[in-house]
Amino acid sequence: MMNQVAFILCLTTLIICSVSCLFSCAILICVIHHLCHNRLQQEDRIIFIHCINIYSLVLAYIGIIASFNIQTVLGNLYEYDLNSSWPWCIFAGYITPILIGCIYWAFVNQAFFRLCRVVYPSIRWLQSYQLYIILPFIELVFSCILMSLILFLHSVVYLPTDYYCFVPFTNVYSMLWLAFNGYGNQIGVLSFIYIRITIFLRRQTNTQTLIVRQRQERDFLIIRRILIIAGVLISLGIPAIVFLVTAFITHEEHPLTFPFFWFFISISMICICLSTIIFTPQLKKIVVKIIQHNRVIPLNSSLIGSIPTRQ
Repeated sequence: MMNQVAFILCLTTLIICSVSCLFSCAILICVIHHLCHNRLQQEDRIIFIHCINIYSLVLAYIGIIASFNIQTVLGNLYEYDLNSSWPWCIFAGYITPILIGCIYWAFVNQAFFRLCRVVYPSIRWLQSYQLYIILPFIELVFSCILMSLILFLHSVVYLPTDYYCFVPFTNVYSMLWLAFNGYGNQIGVLSFIYIRITIFLRRQTNTQTLIVRQRQERDFLIIRRILIIAGVLISLGIPAIVFLVTAFITHEEHPLTFPFFWFFISISMICICLSTIIFTPQLKKIVVKIIQHNRVIPLNSSLIGSIPTRQ
């Protein structure tokens, strides 16, 4: 029988994933509709492309997480074994770290766009709309190549206690490879961009116009917010680090390792959904407009009393 704590964690993760899926779908529909039916400035179009990229990746990622937890619950309750679907099982375990890596690359794309606006404003093709449509596909291919190592090493295996395929925490070196390529590279690039812009702004003379300086400071503030979001998401991965260290020392995997792991991952995904709205003024404006449009304003009782009625 399934551990009660593990069952609660899996059920909670499923609920969070369901909410995140619905939320991401709603935001995607709103953004795509706004992008297709409005004439926007190039900066706004690029920002909305970033949003579409983030929410599409989050939707795909939490969909796989939800399927993992469903398989765990069904397997433990009804002995429903999906090991027969071996090719799909291996593919799901392989594509999952690729998607989380691409989500972090999406934040790098946002920071890179701000870097180009501040440091390289004269290079127009670095601020082109088409570049930020192509870039996510290049990053996807790049991530697939890097993560293919776990396929060659046969690190993705079927987990009989969890009823899906993934890299076990006892395979420490493969897990470190996933962490390095899923988080490490992106955080390193984000830090480099932040330092580059900081140095550039400090070396700036006071000859810049007020409008240019305000725009640069706004872009710099957005990059700082991106770093804050990335820092929060990394902090939610601390439990996974604890389980990884424990597995390295004891050579055994705790039964609650993956339930806790996916639980914190699901929280990080809902954090991405909410923080993207909060820290993106253009997207926040759309959401607020929709909420205000759908809000029902009750009539004042005194106003109702003043309306003449037909006798």
